[in-house]
Amino acid sequence: MNLTATNIMTSNDSEQLISIGELSKLTGITTHSLRMWEKRYGTPRAHRLPSGHRRYPKEDVPRLRAIVKALESGYRASKVVTGTLEQLHSLMGLPFFESNGILNSSEEVGFLENELLIETWIKHVCDYDDDLLISSFHAVWGEVGGLNFVIDYAAPFLERIGNAWEVDELTISHEHFATECLVGFFTEKWRQLNIRKKGPLVLITTLPGDSYNLGILMCALVTSITNLKVVYLGIGTPINEIIRAAKKDNPKVIALSISHSMSSEFAEDCLFKIRGDLDKNSLMITGGKGSPCNIPGVSYLPDFKKYYEFINTINY
Repeated sequence: MNLTATNIMTSNDSEQLISIGELSKLTGITTHSLRMWEKRYGTPRAHRLPSGHRRYPKEDVPRLRAIVKALESGYRASKVVTGTLEQLHSLMGLPFFESNGILNSSEEVGFLENELLIETWIKHVCDYDDDLLISSFHAVWGEVGGLNFVIDYAAPFLERIGNAWEVDELTISHEHFATECLVGFFTEKWRQLNIRKKGPLVLITTLPGDSYNLGILMCALVTSITNLKVVYLGIGTPINEIIRAAKKDNPKVIALSISHSMSSEFAEDCLFKIRGDLDKNSLMITGGKGSPCNIPGVSYLPDFKKYYEFINTINY
């Protein structure tokens, strides 16, 4: 291999490097394309470990993701592959790079803008900068509204964090930091919106033993955008307490977020028990990666857009 095309790295520097396979997974760019771009354009540039293995800097991931979106929007590789992240940001505002065409649609432009903003949020997480992160949450919320914030920004942001954690781009402390920022933001927003609501009740919780609260917080947030009134039981509610609360308050909907941590057999048993003990007129909705999708009398909704559409069909 050509040593002039690489940098010799120390063992300390190597902690910030990833393999070409990991880089491909994080960016969606094939390993073949990454090698061809390096050979043809000099980027992304590989670094050599003391062992001789080639590795790529983690910090190049946001730029490569932005390049992918620019390519999907009609720009030639020769025009965007060598661009900086700042230049790719400006692509969405003032023109830069001569293009062989225009962006295919306003939807593609918006998607690229979202991706770039999410990468900015990832940087704030890496820096543990909660002021900038939460300020940006509020700014985006004010611009796009609650529903679009959840669907187009919060959900992709959480997925991005999960992917980054899996390949050690982010640490557990980064993941916890981001989660706490979102928890505080979501809680503040849905409680503000839920004040003085007069509509039918929606009881929201998780199954016993399920400690993942972001799903039900986003569910509460989307619900609070409508005229429905949220009854929030929090995480890990015992089955008998869910049933007791439902019988006491007679909610129109019981919404359960079921995370990947729940076994399918346990989740199914719980849902059958709840459904069997409740009034037939009470609607049951589930969502989340651990949710069964074939329980009689229980509607499984795979995302918050479908949840929003569903609850807006409820006859008040």
